[in-house]
Amino acid sequence: MNLMELSSDDKVAYLIKPILKVLQVGGQLERSEIKERITELDDQIAEYSEVERKSTKTGNIYKDFDFSFNFAIKDLSFNGLLTYMRSSPVTLTEKGLYL
Repeated sequence: MNLMELSSDDKVAYLIKPILKVLQVGGQLERSEIKERITELDDQIAEYSEVERKSTKTGNIYKDFDFSFNFAIKDLSFNGLLTYMRSSPVTLTEKGLYL
């Protein structure tokens, strides 16, 4: 399975397990630390995190990985597996720890 060929929802789903895995080891990490650690775990994620795209409307350059990563964090938070505030580290909940 090639991560780059997956749909947006499947990319988010693909990122959930590695995010949980690094948080189960660290417990509480900044978003940048999580990104760094999951790219070390999986070569496909590392490749995907480097791809830049250009917006057709604005011409701005962005990384699709950042959108997928943020949606994965929100999904995990919505399901009670982690908590975060905008300026605080991402923290694994007890439910997330024993998943």
